[in-house]
Amino acid sequence: MSARYEEIARDLRERITSGQYPPGAALPLMRDVAAEYGVSDITVRKAYGLLRREGLIESRRRAGTVVREHPDRLRLIVRNRQIERDELGYYSGPESQHWRALPHPDGENTKVMPLPVPTDIADILEVESGTELTVRRRIIGDPDVQTHRQLADSWVSQWVTDNLPQLTGGTGLGGMYDRLEEWEGKPLQWREEISARMPSPEEAEALVMPATGVPLLRALRITYFPAKGKKPERIAEVQDIRMSSELFAVGYPLSRAPSAQWPVQPASLDYYEASAQNPQE
Repeated sequence: MSARYEEIARDLRERITSGQYPPGAALPLMRDVAAEYGVSDITVRKAYGLLRREGLIESRRRAGTVVREHPDRLRLIVRNRQIERDELGYYSGPESQHWRALPHPDGENTKVMPLPVPTDIADILEVESGTELTVRRRIIGDPDVQTHRQLADSWVSQWVTDNLPQLTGGTGLGGMYDRLEEWEGKPLQWREEISARMPSPEEAEALVMPATGVPLLRALRITYFPAKGKKPERIAEVQDIRMSSELFAVGYPLSRAPSAQWPVQPASLDYYEASAQNPQE
């Protein structure tokens, strides 16, 4: 059974999504909602808090609690995940070709430092969690649109900095990827893992995001030299890319696996009958 504040939040949510309270509209005062439902102000405050955490409403000075513009009613900018190249070097997707490195609050464009590697990235790099590795931290974005930006932390494998110590400082024209390919004489490859989580206060501030209610869209981009013969795959870098899920979506093509190559074999089983026979699937 739902708590009373959850029922009130559900009712208000339906009014918001139906357009009864459109974006920018002020919600009723808490005391009025409390009187409508016959509950205490504390119960209404909990309902409003739930909607705030969902990113549906926000508090504004002199306007009270208002409905936020929500992703369901926006056309998200689809970030097509593919590696492209121009005269500046590699970049990921045509939507970000004009993006540039933005200064951190202290004025630096790239912060390079040794730091303990996060657990999930340590697993990918096959090192102990907390191992100190070189990280290159940047804010990259559209110089003309303040909110169109991403955080990019590039965690560099130890074997890379052992062989290319210049990557702990300036990387030169084309950046780190050009230095790696020049050194190895072979092309790099990339793959990504996409997930979401809530931002830290520092991330929300850097990305010009609301302090609550909006998750980060997170892409871990893994840069590697593929296995060849008896030589195993070597991961050179994991880049931790974070952007606002309120503004951006990820787009990528779905390739046909070998089992789905054209021409295909005619289907021999009824999908719904098979589903009924295997409900756990």
